[in-house]
Amino acid sequence: MNYKPELRFELSGSEDDSNYHVHSKLEIASILRDVMTGKSLVSAYFDVANASLLTAILAVDATADRLLIDCGPDQQINERLLRADRMVCVTSLDRVKIQFVTGTPRRIRHEGREAFQLPLPERLLRLQRREYFRLSTPIASPLKCTITPAGDDGGATHSLHIADISGGGFAASAETELPALEPLSRFHAVITLPEGDVLRVDVELRNTFEITLASGRRLRRYGWKFLVLPERARIVLERYVMQQQRFLKTRSRSPS
Repeated sequence: MNYKPELRFELSGSEDDSNYHVHSKLEIASILRDVMTGKSLVSAYFDVANASLLTAILAVDATADRLLIDCGPDQQINERLLRADRMVCVTSLDRVKIQFVTGTPRRIRHEGREAFQLPLPERLLRLQRREYFRLSTPIASPLKCTITPAGDDGGATHSLHIADISGGGFAASAETELPALEPLSRFHAVITLPEGDVLRVDVELRNTFEITLASGRRLRRYGWKFLVLPERARIVLERYVMQQQRFLKTRSRSPS
């Protein structure tokens, strides 16, 4: 019986993390290209995580199903990597953790230097929870949302302004006074993004509290949790969050 020990950094199989797995080859390739463009370093672990290589992505080709990464300066580590049957790669992009498992590499020449060619991973973990990143939506272009009580097709619809949003949920204030809402109440939500994308998701009210603005005006804030965020909706939302973060980063670097 052949026994293959698990790598220490194996992709999580928990129910929570499985919601963040990406299986589409085109989407996986797009994410890895963003990692390459953002010049994020990749930690590659192999030999049951007893060896590692700090590398960078050089090219991504979804059509040829291949990923190219840089060789390391230590030739002994490079040779050991060529004998590994798989490795776990960990990196991040805009404070979002990215992790994937890929197969045996082979050495090639790329643009005049040595590189490793690997098959594209079959799945990728992109972990973006509330504790990782919460985006405050721009005041000039706020996100708008409508909510309707779940299971009540004839229920009243209320409009909200979203103050911040993440992969786990959002906080919002009401345009008009809402009736008393009980925590853990469930609603259908429709969120409209600036580019015209529309997210239709089920949400649960987690908390509500009153805040006082600098003008002295009092406002009631509501915290909502996504119950199930479909993969397509997650991709669209995460893309919006990343775009906004890059915009804010670029603006902060611009001379005033």
